[in-house]
Amino acid sequence: MFEMMGMLAEAGNEIAQTGITIGDKGLGMLGGLIGCGLIVMGAARGIGDIAGKATEAIARQPETGARIFTTMIIAAALIEGVTLFALIICMLAVLKG
Repeated sequence: MFEMMGMLAEAGNEIAQTGITIGDKGLGMLGGLIGCGLIVMGAARGIGDIAGKATEAIARQPETGARIFTTMIIAAALIEGVTLFALIICMLAVLKG
C-alpha cells in the first residue's frame, strides 16, 4: 500500500516537472479511479476471508458443510452487491465530472 502511494508521489513529481497541469477534473477522475481500485480490493479481501473461514468450519464439522456453504454463498453475494453499487457510484462520479 505504501509502495503504491510512493509511486503516485513520484508520478506526480514527474508530471509537475514537465509543466503539464492535471486540473480539478483530472484530479476528480484520479480519485474516482483510485476509489474503484480500493473497492475491488476490499471486496476481494472480504470474500477471501469468508471462503477461508468457511473452509475451516467445514473441516472442523463436515456434517454442517451444506449449511455453512449456503451461508457463505449468501454473504459473498451481499458483498458483491454492495461492491457493484459502490463501483457504479464511483464510475458515475468519474464520468459526470
